[in-house]
Amino acid sequence: MAGEGNELPVPMPFMFTCDGCWQLLVLLARKVAADAGCFAEQINVARHIATEHPDEVPEPHGDDCPLCPKYAKLPEPADRWAEHRARDLFLPEGVARLL
Repeated sequence: MAGEGNELPVPMPFMFTCDGCWQLLVLLARKVAADAGCFAEQINVARHIATEHPDEVPEPHGDDCPLCPKYAKLPEPADRWAEHRARDLFLPEGVARLL
């Protein structure tokens, strides 16, 4: 994720008041700072948000997201689709919408 425009954004306020969020964000930030693979850390943060903070998960993306329509067609898309949308809360858009 190194490179211009791919810096981690400032997390949403609710993430600062949740021990689970900030611990997972610290692990993610360390991997990003080390320019190491951070796929598992991204999944862990997204899964935590979708599970523990479902009211904070953003609404489905608009027509500019090629993945939302695919998630909407899955038989039980709620968990994975929520994780996909939650990535917008802690990753740059270009990275968030890769999964």
